[in-house]
Amino acid sequence: MNKLTKLTINKFRNVVPTTLEFRPGLNVVLGKNAAGKTTLLRLLATVMGAEDDALEGDELNVCRHVSRESLGFEHTLIQERVQEPALFVKLGLHARESRSIPRRTDAIVFKRDGMAFLRIDMLPNTVLISRDGKEFRRERVFEENLAVSLVSALVYGQEAYDMSETADIFTALAQSARRMDESLEDFNRLLKIELKREPEIGLSTWNLKDFPSSMLSIMSEDLAEAGTTAEFELEFLGRVAKIIGYDSARARFDTEHLGSGTGRKSIRLSNLRFFFRRQDEEVSHELLSYGQKRLLTFFAHVDASGGTVIADELVNGLHHEWISACLEEIGDRQAFLTSQNPLLLDFLRFDSAEEVRQTFILCERVNGEAGAQLVWRNPTEEEADSFFSAYQTGIQRVSDILLTKGLW
Repeated sequence: MNKLTKLTINKFRNVVPTTLEFRPGLNVVLGKNAAGKTTLLRLLATVMGAEDDALEGDELNVCRHVSRESLGFEHTLIQERVQEPALFVKLGLHARESRSIPRRTDAIVFKRDGMAFLRIDMLPNTVLISRDGKEFRRERVFEENLAVSLVSALVYGQEAYDMSETADIFTALAQSARRMDESLEDFNRLLKIELKREPEIGLSTWNLKDFPSSMLSIMSEDLAEAGTTAEFELEFLGRVAKIIGYDSARARFDTEHLGSGTGRKSIRLSNLRFFFRRQDEEVSHELLSYGQKRLLTFFAHVDASGGTVIADELVNGLHHEWISACLEEIGDRQAFLTSQNPLLLDFLRFDSAEEVRQTFILCERVNGEAGAQLVWRNPTEEEADSFFSAYQTGIQRVSDILLTKGLW
């Protein structure tokens, strides 16, 4: 799994240039309202490959440092606005003035045992590959997908290449992490998942890029004799059912058998609903409470997130016991969370002052001669030492220590 160890922000909105460090487990973003906590999560999701509409068109220059079992990499993402030349058409006297358009470039340096062995620059139309003192230039294809575009350039024209290394590179770059919102936006998005299957050619197409991995099993189900609906057991859904007091739960899709101009038959699954059962009772997701919907959404989000979880105001609407269940669901994944609720903070555990320093990201809004600016930082070594000393005494809760130390 990818582990984000460091993020350097050279340019992004009104954020003061900074370098943030993270630990492999839980990371918590703290700060008052309007300090940029959600904005930071949006930025994290963007640099991890799940572009956020709220940041579309923003100028930025950031570098993420990622470690994983087989290799690590540094990925510099630069997005800027450039002037597109004016276009004049004499016939009809039409003219288009120059305009500002976004341009993105990516520079990725891959490392093994701390030593760089490959650099790839992804330009708008070209890929530059630097290795062993040599440089190769390739035409860029599949621009909408960084991992596919990069690997295509690596193997193009190569009669022989290291398949294992190429697979590692693709896997590392293909991992992405969306941000789960602080309300029910992602819950409603979950209900819009659709699947189109064409059994004759073995093709399955999802309408969303990221969906719970438990749903992959649906692709192998025999739906030829399915009626107007089809039900499925999903692993994450079963766990949610137990937590909120039900015996079981199932996902139900409407099924539609379609034809095509080629004569092939296809099946579309849509109108997703969830049903929870205990004894003789069956309850639709529509009757769940706000907190239950949030819990369901989070478990689905984790199931879709791979090795990294990003969640805004995780404990919003959740019972105390459910917070523990959410942290267990995260497991050994890396997580980036915000919370204005002290309950989440009090679940955190630390083995050293350095862990404290890497766990918290402090967000603050300051006003100066340059206007309002956002300051994002880790605690200083002195702040981390002071916190850890208080934590070791075992008298105060984590949230109380943060408050008394002026860190929250």
